[in-house]
Amino acid sequence: MSEPAARDRDAFPAGFAVLFMAAGFVAVRMFQRVSTDRPAVAWLGIFALVAGVLLAMVSSLRLVVTAPLPVAARAVRAVLLAPMAVFVAQAVMGEPSRALQHVTLLGTALTLVIACGVGAFRAAVTPGARLHAAPLLLLLVGELCELFGPEGRMSYPTGSAAARGLDRIGAFAELMAFAGVALAVVASAVRSVRRVGLSRTLPFAALPVALTLVTVTLPVNLPRSTVLIAQHAFGTRFDLVGGAVVLHPSRLAIAMYTLLFSGLVTAAMLSLPTQREDDGAGIRRALGWTAVLLAGFGAPTAAGSVDALRVVALTLGVLLLEDAAARE
Repeated sequence: MSEPAARDRDAFPAGFAVLFMAAGFVAVRMFQRVSTDRPAVAWLGIFALVAGVLLAMVSSLRLVVTAPLPVAARAVRAVLLAPMAVFVAQAVMGEPSRALQHVTLLGTALTLVIACGVGAFRAAVTPGARLHAAPLLLLLVGELCELFGPEGRMSYPTGSAAARGLDRIGAFAELMAFAGVALAVVASAVRSVRRVGLSRTLPFAALPVALTLVTVTLPVNLPRSTVLIAQHAFGTRFDLVGGAVVLHPSRLAIAMYTLLFSGLVTAAMLSLPTQREDDGAGIRRALGWTAVLLAGFGAPTAAGSVDALRVVALTLGVLLLEDAAARE
């Protein structure tokens, strides 16, 4: 075991990667009608997405090679990132092959297993940070279901026994997401209060509380628009409330699903108060949960079961969360 090569508290270039991906995500995926009507917005959004994805790949490799692990382990983890780099390069030029999608899916899953497993172990053995282990383990279980569930679901006809079973896996993954987000909020809040006190933590809760109040009331007046953003931007399938069987989820169900979005924002914001007290763990945890939010769920796209932004954002997110656990 060796100490991380870079113990700086800032998170360059991961911070810029998440910033650019978030800007492009909002412009291109959340507000598609705006980018369709205004080509300049679309071009800026695409530029931000591409720049963010490239920076995220560089950041992921940097996190892997500077991780406090044996050289051989870091080399293996770097190799696991190679299919993702090839996949992104092909996605820019055209549609990646199915074989490359499958290899990328496997590399992403193995990276997820290692990062969440190592991060959860380090959190569990670190006094005062043990609460962060549970969200990482739930993230691991839920994301593995999300990575392979839709891929398997596309292989079976609708209504078959296998398809119904995979639909239940989708509902289980969403249940893990709700539990994981709730525990991530609790862990971030408890850790910040213990490290810097309630008075320094509360100001960081103002924005996520306001955001939660806004998003949870959106379905009252804009139920269809909220569903479309959830489905097309975040890949939400609403499996817990019937999925494809229910074409129009109830307003209450939609409001509950918005808590996944606002909950991850809350976990990210409540991680920031400790950034000057924990060797940069807080800022990395905030960026990690934001990247996981951008990764969204695993709904398949027209190009296939693997989405370039999703795998890159998810990989960067779990590596940042692992690094945060190492710095506690």
